[in-house]
Amino acid sequence: MRHALTLAFLAYLVLLESGWGDPTPFCIRDTGSAVEVSEAGRLVLVYNYTPVSPPASVSGLTPRSCYIHPLYGLDGDVLTEDWPADHYHHRGVFWAWPWCQVGGKRMDLWLSRDAHQCFEKWITRVAQEDQTVLEVENSWRFDDDPKVPQVRERIRITIYRADSVGRPIDFDIKLTNLTDGPVVLQGQQDSSKGYGGFCFRADAKRQPLVFTSALGVQSEDAFELGSPWLDLSSANCSGGGFSGVAIFQHPGNPGFPHKGWLVRHYGFLGASWPHTAAYEISPHNMLQLRYRLYVHRGNAEEGQVAARFSAFLDSAK
Repeated sequence: MRHALTLAFLAYLVLLESGWGDPTPFCIRDTGSAVEVSEAGRLVLVYNYTPVSPPASVSGLTPRSCYIHPLYGLDGDVLTEDWPADHYHHRGVFWAWPWCQVGGKRMDLWLSRDAHQCFEKWITRVAQEDQTVLEVENSWRFDDDPKVPQVRERIRITIYRADSVGRPIDFDIKLTNLTDGPVVLQGQQDSSKGYGGFCFRADAKRQPLVFTSALGVQSEDAFELGSPWLDLSSANCSGGGFSGVAIFQHPGNPGFPHKGWLVRHYGFLGASWPHTAAYEISPHNMLQLRYRLYVHRGNAEEGQVAARFSAFLDSAK
């Protein structure tokens, strides 16, 4: 009897060490400028809710906030990049549109050159047994009229416990038009690129970068693909194998499955909605967009991306 109890206690210690036996493995830490989420002592992501300044060597850019960086792989490797030299406006995991109009006035949150996403308040920050929930309220404001919010942005991020293969992270984005005129969202119009929306910027040093969709490996850059999900897998800079990040479109999104995607082999993956079309949020109405970010070990096949997307669809019904 004593031997059995000893074995059970040792098994319990092993579970605690791995994080699976801890009833509350998640930890939320507020640094005063960002919120860090960790599971079993290993960082998962950092949400920057106060402005992050550009590198000292870069001029002509303004600080920006309300985005995730770093995002970590299951083995602790950093997957995202901020202020990359090839596109300084890219920032980890973010959601922004280059061609917005508010009451007929241009608003470019993509470059953050005439307007910014601004933190307002935390709604929820709770670590539960099987998930952590962060819910934050931000606003879109013109730089020349900073006291007046134009759009209320409420973001709910649900971070689930990782298994041996991957971790789902759900994003629920609600945009409410606070004005008496229309708010129009639209992707980049130049050369029909259509980029803008929910975006992931990979660390360009993580070579090689492999993009995979439901159609197979995508060896060329693309601005449209008929796939409801897309994966970007890359090599860990320290030589620790591959890690990947997939974006799943939620079936409740307008136009699902939407063909707008941005695939750039320098390290960018975007769910480009509404692409070159225009989507209007009428006065005091709300738009909801939902995506799942699936972080996994290995490439798309090893990370079981297709199967995990199928399970995601079933759970979303």
